[in-house]
Amino acid sequence: MKTDTMEKTALFLGVKDWGAEGTAKANAARLTYRFLLNGLETCFPLENSPDYPLQNALKVGYPYGITIKDGAVTAVKELDSAADEAYTPPVHGAPGVRTVKNFLLTALEPVGTTLYVFGGGWNWQDEGTAPQARTLGVSPEWVRFFRNQDGMYTYKDRDGEEKNRDPKTSYYPFGDFNQYYYAGLDCSGYVGWAVYSALETENGRPGYVGGANGMAKRFAAMGLGTCMKDEPLASALRPGDIVSMDGHVWISLGACADGSGVILHSTPSMSRLGQPGGGVQIGAVGKEESCEAYRLADRYMTKYFPAWHERYATALKSPDLYFALKLPESGRFSWNRETLADPEGIGNMAPVQVLALLFGEAE
Repeated sequence: MKTDTMEKTALFLGVKDWGAEGTAKANAARLTYRFLLNGLETCFPLENSPDYPLQNALKVGYPYGITIKDGAVTAVKELDSAADEAYTPPVHGAPGVRTVKNFLLTALEPVGTTLYVFGGGWNWQDEGTAPQARTLGVSPEWVRFFRNQDGMYTYKDRDGEEKNRDPKTSYYPFGDFNQYYYAGLDCSGYVGWAVYSALETENGRPGYVGGANGMAKRFAAMGLGTCMKDEPLASALRPGDIVSMDGHVWISLGACADGSGVILHSTPSMSRLGQPGGGVQIGAVGKEESCEAYRLADRYMTKYFPAWHERYATALKSPDLYFALKLPESGRFSWNRETLADPEGIGNMAPVQVLALLFGEAE
């Protein structure tokens, strides 16, 4: 039987009928995908396989060389696009240097340049780690997406109201798949990426992304450390700890003397234009903005991440939520010293000392 094979250059435009009823992962074999070829939008099915390799390679708005065989796209290769301005984080870690300091330096890399995308860091099929979260360093896709948005970006619904939901302008994962898996990070995508980039030395190895509620317990089950349920949590927090709570996971930078805490996390937060966006940031857990943690988080976000701070105020979270480990699977994960050494003694430092050390301000 004669086959018809073509090689074309195309811009990927996303899944056809994104957000419509029936456009769902369960119907992946019947979905079609929009490409711009020679100025005309054309739709093709993708050759399917269990791991969705083509879907996990395609990014909306990026150019590709595509192979079309018998009317279906069977291979894609990303092409060079307009060069993005290079991004160098204010601080950065080194892959595979297994210390608490390097883990926190690594975790700081995407701060202030990576937006919150629900399902970001998970793969297209929402079952595991995306390619970007199994790649060392800050993804250029995260930086590009941040620079292409402004204070009107919303991760779900305009003004935070469901009545304003519009799939055509939304980056939310409709249909149980993550069309914008590559564009940013959610809380577990961020923590999974940070652990990967600190522990691993090459791209493409098995990832660490999983459900936020049980992340602390899973890391302990992997032999990386221990998981505890502390009451009160604030007095037990140490820099580098990972905390799983109800619906969220975050990294501790330690507890202040007044009981507040400085944290790293990817979280929705309101922009200065009143839109629910947010993303990877240094934040505070405390009762009011006068707490030490908020003053520290605000100082570092203002000084080192001005483009972010122009869009987003420093986020203050309630200790009633963030310091409560109510679910059976929630807990505080603490690294064992065989996994992450601590020659600097960061585990015994206060947040003010930790931040000064990480940003090179310590004497």
